[in-house]
Amino acid sequence: MAEIRNRAENFRRYLERHFGIVLPEGVGIFYAKGVRAGSSEIVRCGIKGELGYAACDEGFNPTNSFIQNFGHLATRNVVELDEGRAKEFAVGRGIGKMELGTKSGHVVVRYKEFTVGLGYYDADEKKVKNRIPEKRRRKIINGF
Repeated sequence: MAEIRNRAENFRRYLERHFGIVLPEGVGIFYAKGVRAGSSEIVRCGIKGELGYAACDEGFNPTNSFIQNFGHLATRNVVELDEGRAKEFAVGRGIGKMELGTKSGHVVVRYKEFTVGLGYYDADEKKVKNRIPEKRRRKIINGF
């Protein structure tokens, strides 16, 4: 059981170190059929069913839903886009020709104060690959 607790704690530390995300009081990262995010009190209740929602996948990658809910708290590894590129990213396209350093890794993609979703910066290709699942992509028809 210690390994499971460590997995949740390690993910929380990853969020702080990689994205600068410090979760608000009352929101916790815990293990309940995977690493999940939700109310810190929910793990002690008698509710049946899913507790919170998936914070990371089995590969320890943050989920897009987690980033869309908490990406506004990120202070590191954030890519700010203009409106046109944000709309393109929202429908599933990646972002080419970006220089974000020599390390590949996940990034929070934003337009102004809005979190569009999760991307993955490929340092070799110099582009941000879209990590928004197809069912969560949105056609943005109005301006932000």
